[in-house]
Amino acid sequence: MLDKEHLKLWWNTFVGDGNFTEVRILGKFSYSGYFRSFENLVSQLEPYTNMDDEQIYFVLNSIAEDCYARPQCEKFVKSPKATTKDDEIVRRKFLLLDFDPVRRSQTNSTPEQFELAHKKAQDVFLFLRKKGWTEPIICISGNGWHILVPVDLPCDEETNKIIKDFYTYMGSVFSDDNVEFDEKVFTCARLTKLYSTWAKKGANVPSNPWRQSKIVYIPQQIVPTPLEKIKELADLAPREEPKIAPNRQRPINNAPFDLRTWLNNHGISYKEETQGNGTKFVLEHCPWEDTHSTKQKWDSALFLAADGQITFNCFHSHCKDKTWFDFRTMYEPDAYSKPAYQPQYIPPKYAPKPKYEIKAEIPELGEKWLSMSSVQKVDLTQLEKVKTGYYELDKRIGGLYMSEVTVLSGCNASGKSSWLNNVILNILEQNYKVALWSGELRANILKTWIQMPAAGKSYLRQSMYDEGRYYVPDNIGEKIDEWMDGKFFLYNNKYGTQAEQILSDMDILAKAGVKVFVLDNLMAMNIDLFDGDKNNKQKELVLKIKDFAMDRMVHVILVAHPRKTTAFLRKADISGTGDISNAVDNVFIMHRTNEDFIHAITEFYNATVASNLREFGNVLAVEKNRLFGVADYMCGFHYEAESRRFKNTMEENIHYGWEQRGVQTTMPLEREEEPLKEWYNENDPFGESEDSSPF
Repeated sequence: MLDKEHLKLWWNTFVGDGNFTEVRILGKFSYSGYFRSFENLVSQLEPYTNMDDEQIYFVLNSIAEDCYARPQCEKFVKSPKATTKDDEIVRRKFLLLDFDPVRRSQTNSTPEQFELAHKKAQDVFLFLRKKGWTEPIICISGNGWHILVPVDLPCDEETNKIIKDFYTYMGSVFSDDNVEFDEKVFTCARLTKLYSTWAKKGANVPSNPWRQSKIVYIPQQIVPTPLEKIKELADLAPREEPKIAPNRQRPINNAPFDLRTWLNNHGISYKEETQGNGTKFVLEHCPWEDTHSTKQKWDSALFLAADGQITFNCFHSHCKDKTWFDFRTMYEPDAYSKPAYQPQYIPPKYAPKPKYEIKAEIPELGEKWLSMSSVQKVDLTQLEKVKTGYYELDKRIGGLYMSEVTVLSGCNASGKSSWLNNVILNILEQNYKVALWSGELRANILKTWIQMPAAGKSYLRQSMYDEGRYYVPDNIGEKIDEWMDGKFFLYNNKYGTQAEQILSDMDILAKAGVKVFVLDNLMAMNIDLFDGDKNNKQKELVLKIKDFAMDRMVHVILVAHPRKTTAFLRKADISGTGDISNAVDNVFIMHRTNEDFIHAITEFYNATVASNLREFGNVLAVEKNRLFGVADYMCGFHYEAESRRFKNTMEENIHYGWEQRGVQTTMPLEREEEPLKEWYNENDPFGESEDSSPF
């Protein structure tokens, strides 16, 4: 399992002939070795790479020469008595910026979590580029991403303080609920992944696979970033607030300070964001300088830590000396001189419930109790709806009706997102407008995935770079874009994942005529602004979505992941509160028809049903349909891998409206576009343009 070619690339990049480093193996036992010879390292390392639990690291910075003479010289020693310490590093060569997705302990990251870490590393890469930092080395750590910033710095107390403050600042700005910017890796004797080896934090399963750590980008010239550039950001780190000593006029008050109420009472506009275990309040304006506004993101903010500590930062040198003490006294001059008594704060869950006001009968609302003769009859078949485009499914449930909410679930790789892309195209073909929020997928990837079924197999070209892969030619893609513009709207993920923000923006689109909204997925939404525990917050969100669908007469499709289970998925397996499936109108679960599915389905259906489903690539289970009472219905689809189309029959070949705009139906023999580049090419290691903004 030893990739000697990539290991040599690592050696040449981080060690170099004539130098040495310490390699450490951590697992059931620990091993350490100091190596100046690449050949010795290879021969010594190879036996350890076949173990299931080993994690292999190396010391990133320059080690004092006499450490090489330890017993583990040019060999691995089990449970060594001495390994490299901070005071044995003579020079810093790199700063490690580590982006690790938040996940359950002792598990590898999922593809979705890995992609979130990738996006976060991309944001920081572009952020530092705009700050004038030199080009870094980009690496995959296995479960996340690394940025290695070249430096040439001493390991003295003054420099170490600057670097620690830099990490504190970056963590305060870039850590969130999904990805952690690791603030602890500022130490001199920092270990990091030995690139080319594998990350094996848990079992190697498809949902949480082992991945090889690797170097994906090396600048043409490695130039150290000056300490002055690092200090510019270090100076912006949140600082400890001054301690106010108690006196007889100002006794100690142990009640938690209610920052939100204080901000609201003083009319201070802010936007609230989760920041690690605490909360960040991004201010609309800095109180000392109105030009420091949220138009330049993170310019001015308050940080509320989990332990209740409050810090203030304006990320401009003009205001960098200001603290929470200064901020509060600007609005409340006697805050620290008057007696500190204030009403005891009561957590919401213990707060007395407000008395409900009983409503009298209101003429505008009509009678409270209705007789049947006063209720207008409705023909269910004539209610406004859109068709999914799948005949058997539409025949059973009628379609997707306005004012309804549908939950779609299914295991990873079951085909949920691909099926939704097909449904979106089928709805657009009916001249309805659709909006999609995808909190986990990059816009350029989603565009590729939706263009492929829109084009269809006959218009695709086979990639010359990846056997078995297909792409949409530029002339076809342009026609598809023209056809979708004005009808399909994709949410810009740079505006965040806050549920209240997304619902507000959806309301604007609903007023503009959008009739179908797809939210992919519930678990990626930030619901911290809602009250209660996680289940209550999810319930409140689903009820808000339901109210939105009814008030605006639209249809909302909500993707929700299932709990982990090896059994056949049912609606009770959808993650979160059971109120999700109770509140919505339809519950669909997507399955891939592999042998595990055929085996599991026999627990609920007879062998004939299972056998009949074998011909399909995917099956959608209708677990609940409120309008017509359909349940336990299985609708099969044929999957065309080249185009990512879900089809009614293998022979089906849908022609969407973009073809009416005229296209070149005879494909040229030679490819006209520029050759594809790897997304971590030499000019743009994260697949973003030079003008891309990290914010």
